[in-house]
Amino acid sequence: MPSAVTARLRAPAAFLVPLALSGCCTPPSALASADGQVYGILEATAAHVTGERKRVDVVRPVDTLRTRLLETREPVQISLAEALEVAAENSREFQRQKEQLYLAALTLTRRQRDFQVIFGALLSAAVEGIGDDSVDVALRDDLSASVNSTAGTRVVLDFVNTFLRSVLSGGGFDGSSILGLTITQPLLARGGARIVREPLTQSERDVVYAMRTFERFRATFAVRVVSEYWRVAALVANLRNVEANYRSLVQSREQIEELYNAGRRTVTDLGRAKQSEYSADAQRVTAANQLQTQLDRFKLTLGLPVTARVDLVPEELDKVADRVVETLDLTEDLAVALALQRRYDFRTVVDQVEDAGRRILVAEDALGLGLDFTGALDVPPESGRGLNLDWSRINWSAGFRLDLALDRVAERNAYRGALIDFEFAVRQREQNEDQIASDVRGSLRDIQAALDSYRIQSVAVELAAQRVEATTDLYAAGRVQALEKLDAQDALLRAQLDLTQATVNYAIARLELMSDLEAISLEPQGLRFDPALPLPQPKTAE
Repeated sequence: MPSAVTARLRAPAAFLVPLALSGCCTPPSALASADGQVYGILEATAAHVTGERKRVDVVRPVDTLRTRLLETREPVQISLAEALEVAAENSREFQRQKEQLYLAALTLTRRQRDFQVIFGALLSAAVEGIGDDSVDVALRDDLSASVNSTAGTRVVLDFVNTFLRSVLSGGGFDGSSILGLTITQPLLARGGARIVREPLTQSERDVVYAMRTFERFRATFAVRVVSEYWRVAALVANLRNVEANYRSLVQSREQIEELYNAGRRTVTDLGRAKQSEYSADAQRVTAANQLQTQLDRFKLTLGLPVTARVDLVPEELDKVADRVVETLDLTEDLAVALALQRRYDFRTVVDQVEDAGRRILVAEDALGLGLDFTGALDVPPESGRGLNLDWSRINWSAGFRLDLALDRVAERNAYRGALIDFEFAVRQREQNEDQIASDVRGSLRDIQAALDSYRIQSVAVELAAQRVEATTDLYAAGRVQALEKLDAQDALLRAQLDLTQATVNYAIARLELMSDLEAISLEPQGLRFDPALPLPQPKTAE
C-alpha cells in the first residue's frame, strides 16, 4: 500500500517542486538586488550631503599594491599622490568605513520594506490515513499580500486553495477556495504618520549621518596619510644630514690625527674629535632606526606589508619646503565660525538633538489610550464548486479594540528615558561645539608656533653655516681649539634638523586646520586632494 500511495502522489509533487524553486532567492541574485538598492540610496545621499552623486563601492579591488608586493618582494617608490591612492585601495580602516556606510543603507532598505506591498506564498502537502481503511492526500497553497501605510493602516489579503483526494477510492482532487481581507486602523495611540513612520525617518537620517561620517573620515584620513608621508620624508632628510655630518666629522678627525702625529695638535683635540665622531655615528644609527620605525607605521596606515620595501620620492619634501610659509589671515573667531558652519560631525550632533525630540513625542504618544478599528471580509466557495467564490455570501465583520492604558510602566519608563536622552543630546551638542572651538584654537596656535620656529631656525641655519666656515678657517690657522670647531658643526646639524622639522610642522598644522574647517576638497573617489588648498571663505547671507 505505501508504494501505491507514493506512486499516486508523484504527479502532484512533481508539479509543486518547480513552482517552489521558481520563488527561491539565490545568493548571487540576493547580492545583486542588495547592491542595486543600496548603491542607489548612497548615490542619492551623497548628492544630498556633498552636492554631487558618486558611488561608494564596498568591494575591494583584486589587483592591489599589497597583493603585488606580497608576490614580488621588489622595491617600490611611491609619490604622495600615489600614497593616497594606495591607502584608498589597501587600508583596512578605510575599507571598514565604506562597509559601515553600506550597512547603514542596508538597514534603511529593511525599513522601507515595512511600507511596501509584501507578497507571500506557502505551499504544503500532507498524507494521513487510518490503517488500510483510508489514505487521504491534502494539497494547499496560501497566497497573501499585505501593506502598511504611514497612517498606521494595515491591510492583509489572503487567498487560500485546498485540494483533497482519497487515494483508496480513486478519483481526482476536490478543491475549495476562500478569499479574506482584513483592515486594521489605529485611531488614538500608535497612529498617524509622525508616529508610524518614525523608524523609517530615523533610518533615513542614519544614512545621512553615516555619509557625513564617511566623508569626514575620508578627509581626516587623507590628512593623516599626507602628514605621515611628510614625517617619513623629513626623517629621510634628517638621515641625510646626519650622515653628511658624520662624514664631515670623520674627515675632521683624520685631519686632526695627522696634525697630532706631526706634533701640531694636542691629545685633547684628538680625543674630542674622536668623541664627536663616535657621537655622530651613534646619532646616525638612531636616525636610521627612527626612519625605519616611522616607515613601518606608514606602511600599516597604507595597508601594506611591513616587510615590503617601500621608498618615498625625495622631491616631495622639497615641494613642502618650496611653499611659502606665511602668517594666515584668519582670526580665531572667524575660524571657529567657519568650523561650526561646515563640519559634518557637528551638523550630525545638532540633528541628533532633533532626533531625541522626536523620540519624546513617540514616547508621549505611547502613554495614551489605544483604540483600533478592525474590519474583515471573507468570501466562501460556491456550494459544490469549491474553486469558485460565492460573492453573494460574503461574511463581514467590524469592531473596535480599546486599550484603557491601565498598565503603562514600560511606556512611562521609556518616556522618562527619552527626556533624559534629550538632555544628553543637548549636552553633547554643547560639548562638541566647545571641542571644535578648542581644536581650531589649537591648530591656529600650532601654525603660529611652527611659523615662529621656522623663522628662527632659518636664521639659525645661516648663522651656524657661517660659524662653521669661520671656525674651520680659524682652526686651520691654529687660532681656535678643536672644541669650537666641533661645536660649530654640531650646532649646524641641530639647526638643519630643527628647520626641517619646523617646515613639516607648519605644513601639517595648516592641513589640520583645513581639516578642522572641513575644507579638504577630495576627489569624488578615493583620497586624493591638493595639499596646497586655499582657506575657505565664510558664507554670506543672501
